[in-house]
Amino acid sequence: MLHMLVARHGPQTCAAVVPEFKDKALFALKGRDKVAKKLGITIQGAWANMPAHIIYFVCDAPNAHVVNQMAVELQLMDWNTVTVSPIITFGEVQSRLQKRKR
Repeated sequence: MLHMLVARHGPQTCAAVVPEFKDKALFALKGRDKVAKKLGITIQGAWANMPAHIIYFVCDAPNAHVVNQMAVELQLMDWNTVTVSPIITFGEVQSRLQKRKR
C-alpha cells in the first residue's frame, strides 16, 4: 500500500539555516534506507521543496503505522510536523472509476 509522508517545518527549524537541525536532517538522509528496510518499507521516491520547507516521501508499506515509526526513528518529528496519508496511483483511480456502477 502506498503512503505519502509530508514533513513541514518553518524557517526557525530549517536544516539549511539552523545547525542543530542540519545534523538531524543529515541523520535522516543517511539513515532513511536502513530504517525503511528494517520496517518493511520501500521508499519509492523522496523530494524536498526547500523554499516551502516541505519534505515528501512516497513509501510502499504494509500500513501507516510503520511509516509513522520511520518518521520517529529518523527524528523527522523533532523538527517537522509529519502527516502520513494513504495514496493510490492515477491508474488505480481510473480502474476504480471504470468499475464503479452509477
